[in-house]
Amino acid sequence: MLAASACASGPHPHHHHAESAQAMFRPGKAALDSGDYDRAIRDFQNLQAEYPYGPYAEQAQLDTAYAYYKQGDSKAAVAAADAFIKAHPVNPHVDYAWYLKGLAQYQAIEGAEFDPRPDYQALQTFRYVAKTYPKSAYALSARLHIAKIIDILGERNLRICKFYYVRHAFVAAANRCVRVIRDYQLSPARNMALYYLARSYRRLDLLGLARTTAIILHHNAPTAPETKKLRALWQQTARG
Repeated sequence: MLAASACASGPHPHHHHAESAQAMFRPGKAALDSGDYDRAIRDFQNLQAEYPYGPYAEQAQLDTAYAYYKQGDSKAAVAAADAFIKAHPVNPHVDYAWYLKGLAQYQAIEGAEFDPRPDYQALQTFRYVAKTYPKSAYALSARLHIAKIIDILGERNLRICKFYYVRHAFVAAANRCVRVIRDYQLSPARNMALYYLARSYRRLDLLGLARTTAIILHHNAPTAPETKKLRALWQQTARG
């Protein structure tokens, strides 16, 4: 009984664990705040290896993802955010982990002109944040990023449409224009996609579809430059 009493009056093991984890967390956080991301990542990884459970380990996981993102290592940031999401799906900060994953994927879009995966991945992630956490502090930013990505994807697919059109690959051009109109309706590229779709249909002798597409363009944007160009082209062809 005396031995038990003595043990009960000593420091609680869990309290000692928390203090040690906190002591290991501090230098990593200081390194993160000062922009020394290599040091921060190293310190946070050491903390997670020594104390893999508890609030400091969880925060270290999140901060590791952020440090990778700030470093420009998109793949590592996505992997770290994914690891947090899988390990702590009900953590109160899991919305931030999803948002950070989206930011890292968005970061990878730059310089990935011929790799559409980062665009689609970022779009999917931000849509998940906006839909699943509509009241989150990150929902508005997620929706703004969705709009930016739709513009990027719309413009990229329009360029591909033009590429096919000038090479007289009218079926491929029409298919790519349909993708812009269907998947990226809010993109500024939509009107030009309708313009090239109408022209592609006309070149394929699908005059009914060409006329319907022209009517849709006129209805949606009667004063747009693309509408005026298409109208002038139609009139010129009719006179010819």
